[in-house]
Order: sequence, then structure tokens, then C-alpha cells
Amino acid sequence: MTCEEFKRHIADLCDTTAPRTDIRKACMEHLEKCDSCRAYYESFMHTVGLLTPKHAPRSRRNRRQRTLQRLLQAAAILLVFLTGVGVGLSDLFSTKAEASPSLPELFDQCIRQSREAKGFSMWAYVRTAPQENFACIDPEAELLKVHVAVLRQGGNACWRIEKEGGRTIVGDGNRQYMWDNTGTGVYGDLQTNFAEDFSLFLQPESILEKIKDALPESRDVEVTVFQPDSSIIVSFRTPADNLSAFFSPAYRNRDFLCTTRCVFNQQDYHLKEIEIRWDNNGKETVVFRSGLIRYDAPLASADITRRPADGQITWLSTDGPHIDDPARLGKLQKETAVEAARRILKALIAGQPHEEALFYYAASLPALTEEMKNCRVSGFREAPARKDYAGTTVHYELHRPDGSSEQRHINLRKDNDQQIWMVDGGL
Repeated sequence: MTCEEFKRHIADLCDTTAPRTDIRKACMEHLEKCDSCRAYYESFMHTVGLLTPKHAPRSRRNRRQRTLQRLLQAAAILLVFLTGVGVGLSDLFSTKAEASPSLPELFDQCIRQSREAKGFSMWAYVRTAPQENFACIDPEAELLKVHVAVLRQGGNACWRIEKEGGRTIVGDGNRQYMWDNTGTGVYGDLQTNFAEDFSLFLQPESILEKIKDALPESRDVEVTVFQPDSSIIVSFRTPADNLSAFFSPAYRNRDFLCTTRCVFNQQDYHLKEIEIRWDNNGKETVVFRSGLIRYDAPLASADITRRPADGQITWLSTDGPHIDDPARLGKLQKETAVEAARRILKALIAGQPHEEALFYYAASLPALTEEMKNCRVSGFREAPARKDYAGTTVHYELHRPDGSSEQRHINLRKDNDQQIWMVDGGL
């Protein structure tokens, strides 16, 4: 059942004495998984309660009394629909984006307020892996806790994105640093995009601008607006290749729907929370859910830019390795992604890893070679290209000595000065 169907049948839930029909059952199941409709239902029932008489006139016959009570309740429900008391007629049905002229104004105000904030912080839960790059969103992965903090100082900003138990990225206004718990870190200039897709969450206005840009004249976007208490809840349901594309390009061509739920503060028009759900053939999965976004919170630049001491980690430059042998360089430059993946993995299995491709995995090489010792690899295939990712993903099958096998992948990119394939994730 969709949110629009639920609202059409909400009156069926008001009469608690009515038999449990399939419609009522579907409505109750929808309520269990949809926060927006649950809040809508509670507000609706509160309004019905205010309009329904608490005591029906005395009747000599119980049947007549029950009938009268039902009529009074039905009249109260009808009054809600006719007058828009409490929830209002504008909230009774989902609307298309082009029928909501106030939405762009709402977003403009929120964007302005977010830009004026000196900083913000939030916790979020994302379906990703601790050691993967920040463009990897996997609906099959467990929800991982991620912390984001930003402090704006004049024209510069310092920020921190930290995966619990995994990678951390820091921008100190001059450089960017990325490290994990393997003992290796990478640094680059301000143009280095370690954050990748997560860079949107360094500025709440960036998220709002992306959503706003997806709305105009789009008949594929269903919008629901609800205003409980001091919040404004706006939910967008859209095909995956529209609104969700800004966050999950790897799944852009998949046949599923995306629901983005934004909670705004009515007083200062700040974005308080955001949630992104994917619905693939009826299976709904939360892929991103933020906690409360705190604006102008007391943040210290020293805490945000804190990183491991030089003695605790080996720092490598994003400039990468340099190959002086023209013949070897020419051979590596001509490799396809699949050829490079096969060469790199077979070298790991043989205990002779190529330092060029695994330059950023120097600290992990002993563990990687031990894990893949005596294994075999097969079934290499390159995934479709992603528009906003400089590299590519190659899938393969890993066969272990004990006879078990596993589908795995390796991320490669060659946007370096010498144009050779480098491992960018997956291992």
C-alpha cells in the first residue's frame, strides 16, 4: 500500500468496531513501516476524537446505542474531510511536485538559513563498509554509524567525516587527510575528493539544492507534506534514476523507487533530519538515516582536524608512485580494467604484490597476501561505468583452498599523472 492509498482509506481505521477487512489489514501494515503516515494518522485521530461526542444520548436498546455512536463518529470524520480541521484538506492526499508552489519557497528559506550557520554536526547510519571508499553505498550491507562535523571560519572550513571502526577524512583548510586502522594514511590538496558522495553532507544546503533541482515539472515525483507540532515533514517518492541519483549512482539503472524524508524546523527553517529509503520490488530498505542535525553547536577546530601522529601512521601523497621504465609504463597504460584486476589479484595470491597498483595498501600487504594464499580467481567482469566516479569496479569470484567460493569486487582508477590502474577499494 502506498501513502496515497493509505490516506484514501484512513476513515476505515476510525471505526474500531468494524470487521478486519483486507483494506484495514493493509493500512495497519503500512502504519508499522511508515513514520510519516503514522504521525499523520495520530493527528487525524486526535482531530476525530475532539469532534466525537464522549457520551452518546441514552438509549433503551444497545443496538440502537451502538448505531447512534457509529453515526456520530462518522459525522465527525466527515467534518474533518469537509472543513480540513486539524490535518487540513491540503494534507489529505499526496500531491505532485508541480502542484506544490510553496515547496520551492520552503527550500529557498531552508537553504538560506543553512548557509548562514557557522557549522553543524550530526550522526548518521549508512549502509556501507567501514574500510570502503565514501562512494560505496550497498543496500545489502549493515547500517554503519558515521559522524560528520563542519566548522566554517570566514571563507574556509574545517570538517571531519568518521566511519565507526573504519575510515576517517579530515579537511583542515589547507589539505585533506584520509586514514583507517591499517596504519596507512593518504593526504592531498583541497581539490582531493576523498569524501566523494559524502561531500554533499558537509553542507546541508547542498542536499536541499539537489532535492529542489529534482522537483520542478517532474510528474514522477510524489510529494507529501505534513506539519506535526513544530516540524514540517516533506517526503518525496521518486524513481531511482531521479532524486536518489545524487546519492547512489551505482544503483541508478536499477528498477526501484526512492523515498527521501526531510524534517524541517518551522521556527528557523533548518533541516533537522533526513532519511533515504529504497523500495526494490516491494522490499523497502533504509540506506541513510540521520540523527538530529545540530547547527551552530560548540565545535573546536582542534577536535575536528585531529589526526594520528606521524609516528603512528605512514602518510602517502595522492601523487602516487612514479614508473621510470618506459616499456613497463607503456604496458600498464594499455591494460584494461579487467586485465589489471586479474594481474593484481594473481600477484597477491603468489605473494608478489605489485607496488604500483597497491601503493596505498602498503601497510595491508602482509595481511592481504596471507588471506589470499593458495586461492584462485575467475569470472572477471567489469561493472557499468558511473558518471561521477573516475574509476571502475571489477567483479570476480574468489575460490579458497577449502573449496568454498565468494563473489567479490575490486575498485580501480587511473586518474593519476601516469594513467595506470591503481587499487581504490574492495580489498
